[in-house]
Amino acid sequence: MEVRNKHKVDICFVPSENVRKELSRPYGILFKDVHKLIDYARGFSRVITVGDVVTRSLLEGGVVPFLSVIDGKTRRSVVMNESRYNLKVRNEPGLLRLSSMMVIRDVLQGRSPVSVFVEGEDDMFVIPAILFGHNDDLVVYGQPKAGAVGLENWEGSRWRVQDILSKFLVKLC
Repeated sequence: MEVRNKHKVDICFVPSENVRKELSRPYGILFKDVHKLIDYARGFSRVITVGDVVTRSLLEGGVVPFLSVIDGKTRRSVVMNESRYNLKVRNEPGLLRLSSMMVIRDVLQGRSPVSVFVEGEDDMFVIPAILFGHNDDLVVYGQPKAGAVGLENWEGSRWRVQDILSKFLVKLC
């Protein structure tokens, strides 16, 4: 009889160059004024933030995200401390781990607000936020050198994200 160690296998989704170009475009409403973003976000029962600056801006404006995802860095400079976050996931730069996506799915199926600290990079967490979020959730993410994007979740945005994700390369992590 052969005994095997049951290591957990993780799958990584890696965007090709064409997909990276697609991901660099803002989807949703681009906000350059944080006060307008805060006013807009107040109209939603659940707000999901992806990124350190947008999370901090909404919190300072009195909007508490149902889910916040940060990596403690802005343009690769450390800005936030991981100690105030409920969960921690690992996600290397330039890819999206399936295990991290499943954590986001579980949080979004729950009833309590949760904050997630990403060891690595949080940039692609908009994908699971849209895929697993509820209709009418607002997903807010930073758009480098431009502002913040507010994207209302609905079937159309979910379809768009599924289309983008289908173009990723899949490999073992």
